[in-house]
Amino acid sequence: MYVRPFYFDTKKIFFILAAIILGLAMYFGWSLWFDKRAFLTLTILILLTKGLIPSIHNEAFFILAIVAVFLTLYLPIFKVVLFYFISFILFRLLRVILI
Repeated sequence: MYVRPFYFDTKKIFFILAAIILGLAMYFGWSLWFDKRAFLTLTILILLTKGLIPSIHNEAFFILAIVAVFLTLYLPIFKVVLFYFISFILFRLLRVILI
């Protein structure tokens, strides 16, 4: 989908909608069974990395996002963010991210 100079694929639209819904859940105080702040942080982090590094292979990015989401259920957000950045460094060293 094109919005003037920007192009949004389906994954970006999904993450933007997820961030909006999580933000509304935090604002209105809806009770959810997971940590809203951790998932909102992870969603924004995924949006930023996908936007800044568009040459990520979709399969590797999808696997990393799924693993990070499941780790958020069991680990503190600092450890998940650390895992996320270390994974990107390893992806870069292993040439999965082609910059």
